[in-house]
Amino acid sequence: MLQLVIRAIDSPKDYLNFTGVCKSWRISREIMFNPRCNFPPINPLPKKYPFPMLLQPHGQESEVFYFYSIFQRKVHMVHVPELSNKWIPGSWRGWLATIDINDGNLIHFLNPITKAHITLPPLSTCPKSINLTKRRCPLDVEKIVVVSSSEVDTQPNHMIVVLITDVGKLHFCRLGDDRWKKVYPSISNIQDVIEFKGLLHAVDVRGTLFVIETGTCTKMTPVAVHRGRWPDRQYLVESAGDLLLISRFQEVEDDKDARTLLFKLYRLVESQITYYKPYYCDEDRQVHYSEDPIFKIWEEIESLHDQILFVGRNRTLCLDSKLYHEYKGNCIYFADESPADAWRATGEYADPHDNGVYYMNDKRVEYFMEGLSDWLPIMPAIWFSPNPW
Repeated sequence: MLQLVIRAIDSPKDYLNFTGVCKSWRISREIMFNPRCNFPPINPLPKKYPFPMLLQPHGQESEVFYFYSIFQRKVHMVHVPELSNKWIPGSWRGWLATIDINDGNLIHFLNPITKAHITLPPLSTCPKSINLTKRRCPLDVEKIVVVSSSEVDTQPNHMIVVLITDVGKLHFCRLGDDRWKKVYPSISNIQDVIEFKGLLHAVDVRGTLFVIETGTCTKMTPVAVHRGRWPDRQYLVESAGDLLLISRFQEVEDDKDARTLLFKLYRLVESQITYYKPYYCDEDRQVHYSEDPIFKIWEEIESLHDQILFVGRNRTLCLDSKLYHEYKGNCIYFADESPADAWRATGEYADPHDNGVYYMNDKRVEYFMEGLSDWLPIMPAIWFSPNPW
């Protein structure tokens, strides 16, 4: 009977609710996805149900995680023992990048729904190894992003995993590699990475856009400049065929952590002026100028129209509100991104307060997940799209 119930589920949200009914229902889910069982395969769920939720751990050693539904304005408690004592620096298509807090070296991708996992090279293999010893969390790892030569290409040797350190330096590997490799030249303050039109792009905090040679990831060439004000965070996303730069501005209120006040959007366009962009290289500690002239700039735009963006430590997600009626178009949903300072200061993370939505039409910010004083989260929330297929 439970098999029939599982097969009738048509959205990941209901799937999460199913696993939370009781222990026997949760076990039945695990049996259904056990490859050693002889159950007939489950029909895959429609791909139009990503509905990102905010995943928030309850505590460092807790096996309970909160999934916050924006549409319901409700917290769902889900038992995920595989995520206990894990730092989560990234999410992609229902997979979570996890680093073991106790070991500080083991790194995996985990699908918390199917329990499937993929092992990545240990962090000790990074050139000039990231120092994770005697730390309560791997603060040196800021973000982990998955890119590929094609969004529909999921062959392991074509999937590139990019690790961004806390000072914005890049390391990469392909699925199946046994070690991380460093991207050269070693440029600091990189904030995000994306695949766009078959090329790997990275952006620094200034808004300078680089193209990374995807064969060996050993060459970064500046291809676009930004003439606007420096923000606190930069993100890249493809929207309606354009490459967008999302600039996030924050402000510190009293003695609290920063809160998001404003977003600005820019579209990559051709420039009528030729630039030779200066950039700093850590290898020789010198300022260099791009060898080739730069003909592209970021042009500010005022509207996303029907598009919705989700930004944070996840890979930035763009959805069409005409397909996802739970969400309003022309807005940016954002998750808190200030864990490192709080961890360094107290070893504990403050109440979640910089999660919310920014409405582009009237430049209004609405925060959510505030006032949840019954928990003490040890890391910020991250956007997650449950993916049981």
